[in-house]
This record gives sequence, structure tokens and C-alpha cells, in this order.
Amino acid sequence: MIVEIDELSFGRYTPAQLAAVRPNLERLADITRRNLRLLDGVLGVEVGDSALRLKHELARAELAEARTQIETMRHDLATARAWIDQLQGRLAAIEDDEEDKPYRSVGLAATAHTVVVAAARRALLQYHHPDRWPPEKKTAATASFQAICAAFQRIKELRG
Repeated sequence: MIVEIDELSFGRYTPAQLAAVRPNLERLADITRRNLRLLDGVLGVEVGDSALRLKHELARAELAEARTQIETMRHDLATARAWIDQLQGRLAAIEDDEEDKPYRSVGLAATAHTVVVAAARRALLQYHHPDRWPPEKKTAATASFQAICAAFQRIKELRG
């Protein structure tokens, strides 16, 4: 499609309308110039413009740098994934530790201070005591109360 710009009558447009169209025409001109340069490259036409060659070389250098950065990021991502896998394995080993299960069941860490363990025991047993709950929830409260008592008894044995 060929558009003859010379045939357009700009006199029938207001300056504001022409000013609004100008950025689009400038963009179209830039795209057209770029496409002509690409076409020259495909056709093998030598361009004598040293500035264009300089821009081309700069673009190639930037592309090479971007590829290097991508490879570096891929390497960093692989390293991070390896670390994550290693940490997940260590976490799974910790979670499988039988000595830590009673602590985790009551929301404590195995390294918790004795005072913290005692305070947690009092608070949890008081909260889950079956007498605090309505009759329809007493059986569930009794089960949780017994589980908490057993967990703290196991903690006492471990710390013994």
C-alpha cells in the first residue's frame, strides 16, 4: 500500500488536530526508516552511513551482554534451586526427628527454655480443659486435653 502524502490537503485540518496526529506520524516515519534499513540488510545493499553501523554494532554488543546476563541468572537460579532442595531436605530431617514431635505438637521448639515450656503447659491445659467447654464439645476438648497432657509428659521425659 502506497500513501501519497503530497495528495493530502492539510488545510482542512485545525492546527490542534495536526498536532495530535504528529506523534503518530513521527512514529510511523521511524518504523518506516527502520524497515528500510532491515530491507537493505536483507537485500545486501551496503549502507554508507557509519552512524548506522555504529548503532548496529552497539545493538549487537548489548545483545551479547544480555545473553551473558541471562546465562548468569540461569546459573544463579540453578544454584538457588539446589540450596532450596538441600534446605528442604534438612527441614524434612528435622521434622522427622521423634524428639521434636512432642514440642511441635504443642507449638514449641525443642530449644525452648524451661520457663516457656511451663508457661505453655499451664496455658494450653487451662484453655483445653474439658470443664470450660459446653457439653456438645466436651468429648473433643477431652481428647485434645489428653493429647496435650501426653505431649508435655513426653517433653518432661525428654528433658528428664
